[in-house]
Amino acid sequence: MSNHDHTNPSSAEPIPLDHEVDGIREYDNALPGWWTGIFWATIIYSMLYPMYYHWGVGPSVHAELDSDMTAAAEAQLATLGPMAVDEATIVSLGSDPKKLLIGRAMFRTNCAVCHGANGGGGVGPNLCDSTYINIKAPMDFFTIIRAGVVAKGMPPWSPRYSDTQILLLAGYVANLRGTTPSTPKPAQGDKHPGAWNTFVSSASPAVPAAESTTP
Repeated sequence: MSNHDHTNPSSAEPIPLDHEVDGIREYDNALPGWWTGIFWATIIYSMLYPMYYHWGVGPSVHAELDSDMTAAAEAQLATLGPMAVDEATIVSLGSDPKKLLIGRAMFRTNCAVCHGANGGGGVGPNLCDSTYINIKAPMDFFTIIRAGVVAKGMPPWSPRYSDTQILLLAGYVANLRGTTPSTPKPAQGDKHPGAWNTFVSSASPAVPAAESTTP
């Protein structure tokens, strides 16, 4: 304890401490109530934040990023112009980083819950190996995403997305083939080891050129 009592509840005058440096005196003043309140509020918030966002029901920073990326991707659709909905377009998207980024954002926001964030599978099949349940040719990606496989729990995405968006998503999924997910699901379906252009042509009906904006 100091030999001097620096608290004086009955006095509103500031109480100087014993030391002095270059003529500067320090006063033993209590912190303002508003400052103390903010200090304690930040401590309480720092405990509630991980409880909600990391251990609770709040969205993760990754989910928020994917959501923002999807919104940005949709804003870019109008700049893409019409694209032919055919196998050549789907395969060619692998060499267009901008369009692949849009497809990836859509995939991680809508498809990752069943197929994994990197396509390795979960409830749904692994999309990164060379085995497929319903895919015989690249065009089948578009057809299945558009119409769904309801019997297997795959919803149709045509009510929500335009053909252009589905085309970009199909292109991204097609180009997951050959990537290495962290936890791949065992292979399912028929194996197709060849390049995309060696696949049997899809029997899917022709689809007109995709519109460039959402319905």
